[in-house]
Amino acid sequence: MKQKNIFLNSEADAWFDRNKESLSKRNFEDDNVVRAALDISKSSSNAMLKILEIGCGGGERLNYIGNAINCSISGVDPSLSAINQCKLNNIDAIVGAADSLIYKDNSFDIVIFGFCLYLCDRDDLFRISMEADRVLKKEGWIIIQDFFAESSVQNEYHHTSGIKSYKMDYKTLFTWHPDYTCYQTKVYHHENQVFTDFSNEWVETSVIRKKIHNV
Repeated sequence: MKQKNIFLNSEADAWFDRNKESLSKRNFEDDNVVRAALDISKSSSNAMLKILEIGCGGGERLNYIGNAINCSISGVDPSLSAINQCKLNNIDAIVGAADSLIYKDNSFDIVIFGFCLYLCDRDDLFRISMEADRVLKKEGWIIIQDFFAESSVQNEYHHTSGIKSYKMDYKTLFTWHPDYTCYQTKVYHHENQVFTDFSNEWVETSVIRKKIHNV
């Protein structure tokens, strides 16, 4: 069975239940994804940014961003429990997966991958990047926060059998294309956001610009 189906059927809710308390206590003032979104808003000429977070959980980060800047926020997550929490916070959110988004073409100024790609099926990665590109405006931004490795690494997922977790340089899903430019990337320890030489602890946040060039 594909990992996506395992998460949609049960594990996404189990993950959310295990982490719900810690997620509710997160401090987003020093969150690298939030900082990137706020920096983008400062440089944008749009009166209201449209933001989509894939892997939004209960919407805590989206809610913080929505209170900080003038924007419209939407979320996608495989956990029904997480989506119900989003709706309690008046966030437009749906149950779904990154490889099949319901949104129209050119809908969003910013697409955030909120620590979810490491659990996605490897044979879905091309479709995931294609879907993000499709719903992103011709001049938009991708923000990715996920585990980082210089070459692909596979590990067992401790909570459910039949699932692997994967580390790689996820920004390359987009930066291979000439219309995408990495404006900023930062590698740091996954627990405290400080620099570390322990590569098994690396997390990366990347800010990637999409700009369609006229031919």
